[in-house]
Amino acid sequence: MTLYTVMPPEQIWSGMWKEDEGTQDVKINGILMQVRPTSGNEAVIVRLLDCPLEAYLEPGHLPGSVIRIPHVGGTA
Repeated sequence: MTLYTVMPPEQIWSGMWKEDEGTQDVKINGILMQVRPTSGNEAVIVRLLDCPLEAYLEPGHLPGSVIRIPHVGGTA
């Protein structure tokens, strides 16, 4: 990737590899995803980590979607 910009690299890449606190990795129906728990047994999908390619086309797996999770304690 080439970036043509006058911004210093430190400003462009600051926080790039910093993990967002408060997220957890869960596996639901064979799809490993990073979620941010909201309330009760619901969570918001942050991103898909390991899944078949067709999972990206399903509306229920879009980042920002609210899903119900059985347990929010790591990989299920």
